[in-house]
Amino acid sequence: MRSFLSGLGAMGSADQPTPHPLLAELTGQTVIHTRVAARGTWTVTGRGWVVHSRIQRLDAPALAAEDPGSLAVTLRDARVVGTRIQGAEMFGDGTLRLVLHGPAGPLTLSTVAPWQVEGPRGALLQVAPKGEVHAVPPGPPVHASPERLAEHAASRPSGPELRLLERAEGRVLHPGDVVEVLTAAGALDEEEFERRGPLLLARLLSRGELRAGWVDRGVFTPWTLELPQVIEHIGATWVALGGSTPGPDMIAWFERTDAGRASLGPRVDGARGAGMSGYNSPGVVGGAR
Repeated sequence: MRSFLSGLGAMGSADQPTPHPLLAELTGQTVIHTRVAARGTWTVTGRGWVVHSRIQRLDAPALAAEDPGSLAVTLRDARVVGTRIQGAEMFGDGTLRLVLHGPAGPLTLSTVAPWQVEGPRGALLQVAPKGEVHAVPPGPPVHASPERLAEHAASRPSGPELRLLERAEGRVLHPGDVVEVLTAAGALDEEEFERRGPLLLARLLSRGELRAGWVDRGVFTPWTLELPQVIEHIGATWVALGGSTPGPDMIAWFERTDAGRASLGPRVDGARGAGMSGYNSPGVVGGAR
């Protein structure tokens, strides 16, 4: 089994941090989103890792003196989004602390048990209210197994995929373009976007019709990562962000290739009817994750 259980008593004292390899993975990552809802607060990194707890707070004396309520992390919190994680530590009393650094300088984000850190490929670190620690190391690929990659490569373009390729005329794409294409094709709920968004991009990338990369100062630079790494990253980060949230500068940018242009051919715009054509055959869309 990939999981193990241990007690908080092995973590040391309340003022002494206990290292953990899953927390070490957070170091160097950039926060790209924060989300707040009835079930708690989520802090999401650019590599698809998520810190989830009931409430997360910023340790900033200046903020506390001005307004104690301002210490709580908020939706799309500008104080947190864009910062880089310089360290992550858990303590014997169940506290988790992230040391962040951004344009305004250092900042500490903290939360108390229960909390969990989720990572790509099923990685999980949980601290329960009564002190149990539950850890699951990363497993096999979730979005880029050899079987799924072969299926994607053998697929034929669907209507939404062709419409996304049309959008790439003279510009690069971002995940928000995928959300808009799926919305126009009839996608409704957040689970649908979360399932179909990564799938649509995986199929286009596997057929070589798009390539992934990043944009810096208006210039697109393709990644040199292997295709399975790219697809796993996209799927994991999209799921971490959730539903229709992904947009510019969150997961990746995408450039249409010559193969993508050839897939459009001489087709007339609007030749396909609305709907999720190509997404309803067995093996293309599974059940909710």
